[in-house]
Amino acid sequence: MRLTQVQTETIKRISAEIFGADVRLKLFGSRVDDSRYGGDIDLYVTGYNHSVDHQVKARLLFLVKVKRAIGEQRIDVVFAPLLGEPIMPIQKIAEETGILL
Repeated sequence: MRLTQVQTETIKRISAEIFGADVRLKLFGSRVDDSRYGGDIDLYVTGYNHSVDHQVKARLLFLVKVKRAIGEQRIDVVFAPLLGEPIMPIQKIAEETGILL
């Protein structure tokens, strides 16, 4: 996993603050592979069962706080599907390949 301990702890702390302590946060994508370089930080959030409008607002607040804390990074946040919604391919990939932070 290509995140420092400080980055990981900061992301987890801000995630709990914004999304709640009960959410699960996974890192997926290129940052999971130690042999690769660069790439954005892809995060998958489960257990945050709020409307899409609420998710958008929370995502923006999360991104602002994380970037202020760890510096400018490309960060993507993907939420698990809401109850009754179909799973999208990116969500399936995140669930299958993600590493729990």
